[in-house]
Amino acid sequence: PSLCPSRPSAIMGKKAPSTPMVLFYFGLWYLINVAYNYCNKKALTVLPLPYLSAAFQIGAGLTYVFPLWWLKLRTPPNLTWSEMRALVPVGMIHGAGQLVTVLSLGAGSISFVNVVKALEPFFNVMFAMVFMKDYVPLPVLLTLVPVVVGVAIASSSDMEFTWVCFACAMGSNIFFSLRGVLSKVTMKSIRPEANLGPANLFAVLTMIAFLTALPIALAMELYDARGKWEAAVAAGHTPQSLAQTLAVSGLSFYMYNEVSFLALDAVDPVTHAVGNTIKRVILILLSVVAFGTKMTTLSATGSSIAIVGVFMYSVAKAKIPAKKKTA
Repeated sequence: PSLCPSRPSAIMGKKAPSTPMVLFYFGLWYLINVAYNYCNKKALTVLPLPYLSAAFQIGAGLTYVFPLWWLKLRTPPNLTWSEMRALVPVGMIHGAGQLVTVLSLGAGSISFVNVVKALEPFFNVMFAMVFMKDYVPLPVLLTLVPVVVGVAIASSSDMEFTWVCFACAMGSNIFFSLRGVLSKVTMKSIRPEANLGPANLFAVLTMIAFLTALPIALAMELYDARGKWEAAVAAGHTPQSLAQTLAVSGLSFYMYNEVSFLALDAVDPVTHAVGNTIKRVILILLSVVAFGTKMTTLSATGSSIAIVGVFMYSVAKAKIPAKKKTA
């Protein structure tokens, strides 16, 4: 689930953005998301260091947000130590989620990872019931059936299926769903004057995630890092091009989350659900066109069923009265 409430501008009485601005937000969201997935997969192909890549991507976002706080372009959060401690578990889960996400992209295709990640709403519902005692009506739950069926069909027929990729993509679903639910639970104990809006919340979680992911990455891959870097250079990739690809993947990871907040703030949840569905289709097409991923007819059918199911679920959930909504 998103870290931000449904359309904050509507809640706060702000003027809705114009249609050109909404189109700009969505176009930018898609562009940055494509850049992230392309550069991430490209980097992992020539430099197979998923743990270090994930840690670098998390940390790269801090080079964007720290100057904003320092230059007073964005008001920094004002958290007490107890509030910060309450956010530590959520930040650690965020770090773990990004680690397994990059591991999945390193072990399989972008298209297959995105099909498996279509199951994230299933875990959203489960964790919301467990931690928030929040339940959704049976008709809404039934819209998740096509998602499960579609993922099962796509997994059984994907030409690049590996259990490592599947397990890590499922781990990503679990961690990010848990992050979303626990962030909402934790935010109930945060003071309004702490200035912890969606953007600042994501920044704080990113700091904690980086401190979580970096030691793990160093322990797992520091010994092999120099050899794999030299092998990539020997294969014809310049140090400058490798550094540039890693930098773009890192900054784009942070930026597409920021722009996602702007997109959600600009439209109603149903429109955002449509946009998110289109984003998955674009990423699957990116995998086929840019990386030559081959999809069987059965795999394409399963992927389509899963994506349509996610769209049905998102629209159905958006129509639930606010007091009954899940995370």
